[in-house]
Amino acid sequence: FVGNSTYLDDHGPLPQKVLPFPSQVVYNRVGKCGSRTVVLLLRILSEKHGFNLVTSDIHNKTRLTKNEQMELIKNISTAEQPYLFTRHVHFLNFSRFGGDQPVYINIIRDPVNRFLSNYFFRRFGDWRGEQNHMIRTPSMRQEERYLDINVCILENYPECSNPRLFYIIPYFCGQHPRCREPGEWALERAKLNVNENFLLVGILEELEDVLLLLERFLPHYFKDVLSIYKNP
Repeated sequence: FVGNSTYLDDHGPLPQKVLPFPSQVVYNRVGKCGSRTVVLLLRILSEKHGFNLVTSDIHNKTRLTKNEQMELIKNISTAEQPYLFTRHVHFLNFSRFGGDQPVYINIIRDPVNRFLSNYFFRRFGDWRGEQNHMIRTPSMRQEERYLDINVCILENYPECSNPRLFYIIPYFCGQHPRCREPGEWALERAKLNVNENFLLVGILEELEDVLLLLERFLPHYFKDVLSIYKNP
């Protein structure tokens, strides 16, 4: 309280609140890599620590046109800081469009395990209790929905003959058309972006260690995350 004191006359205006660093974080979450769990934790943490959690309802559009990239980056960049933005979207280069490049984080998993998880998710959804699998795959025939995964693999069904193990790479490679072409170019560009723009890329199979690292690296976002995760 400064009231009618002469403090301001003697010392000048009070310093502006210094935002924690980093104050802009993007979690461009990879599908079927534990992101639902992390987002639930973020909802709790945003209330606990007072940062701005910006989420998107768009879950099936990871590749964007140039105009769509510009619009999304503009919307993210104008969010109240400190913010953490999360969406299933391939890496966005903010600096390309004149924006400040945020700090990126992500979590990946063994590509075969990700394929297995997606196989059953498409058929039966998850624990949310809604019939989201029927919405996601309404045209899937019953014999296909209940197809044993071993049969699918051994008899070379299309879904299992092309398990899309490359799926993870474009999340780090970016929006360039070549990022969607499995090969050395996309892999090397993904590795470069990880080195230059990602603070941490965790492994789902070591989730508790990942949460502990996030708590150490980004305490103003993730303080106490491990204890919250372990709390029944």
